[in-house]
Amino acid sequence: MSHAQALRVIGQTLEEAGVPTFKLDKHAEIYRLWTGKLVFRFGPADISRLDAQAQKRRGKRLTAMRPSTSLSQQLRTLGGHLDRIEISSFRLVWTAGSALLDYERVMGERNCRAFTAEELRQLGLHRSLLRSIDDFFRWPLPERESLKPSE
Repeated sequence: MSHAQALRVIGQTLEEAGVPTFKLDKHAEIYRLWTGKLVFRFGPADISRLDAQAQKRRGKRLTAMRPSTSLSQQLRTLGGHLDRIEISSFRLVWTAGSALLDYERVMGERNCRAFTAEELRQLGLHRSLLRSIDDFFRWPLPERESLKPSE
């Protein structure tokens, strides 16, 4: 499962619980979430189950797309960034106006980066633009036979 999917699901859970600040890390396949003194663990089966539940809820009601400022969308955006730069593990501290990310790439390189809420919004807009460009180029192409000159 991608970081984008997993973080969106965790974000939806946090939104439902009304949790604005937290710490989150990921090692191997396990995400650990700290909210105050409580610690929650999310494995792949937990995330799949929560995602299925969220899909059922979304299917029962017609709603507009979630705003890019929602916690789940901001986490999804951050997860997409982590997927693109190939992260193996990370630690995230989330506050109302920013996110501090310490991560290790698949090749072992460590780095740290802070994101403001505006930077996450811009990253989300960039991701949406890339998705729409990808969709544009996925149109069915004419078959080669139809491109040959007629005899």
